[in-house]
Amino acid sequence: MKKLLSLLMLVPMMAQAQTNTQPKVFATRQPCAPFSEMLKTPAQYGESMLFTGNGLQFSAADGLPYTGGAFFFVNQDTGTWTLISVYGDGFACLVANGKGFEPYTGSQPWDKKPKEKLTP
Repeated sequence: MKKLLSLLMLVPMMAQAQTNTQPKVFATRQPCAPFSEMLKTPAQYGESMLFTGNGLQFSAADGLPYTGGAFFFVNQDTGTWTLISVYGDGFACLVANGKGFEPYTGSQPWDKKPKEKLTP
C-alpha cells in the first residue's frame, strides 16, 4: 500500500514536469581526453562509425560556443552507440552513449499526420 501511495504522489509531479513550458538549459559533464583515448570506448563495444558531422556546443562554464566534429558510432548487432565530439586541439569528449540503437523508418515529428506514436 505504501508503494502505491508513493507512486500516486509522484504522478502529479511527473505531469507538472511534462507541462512546464519554461526554456531549459541542460549543463552536463563530459569526460574528455585525447581523441585516440576516446576511441577506446566505441572500440570496446565493437561499434563502427555510422556518420560524422560538424557541430556547435556551448560551454557550461562560460557559455561560449565551441565548434567540433561529431562522430557517431554504433554496433548494429548489439544496439550500443557512442557520440563523441572532437575539437581542434585534438581533444575529444564523450557526449553520450547508450544502448537500444535501431534505425528509424517512421514519419518525421513535424509531419502533420504521423502514422505511429513517436517516442524518445
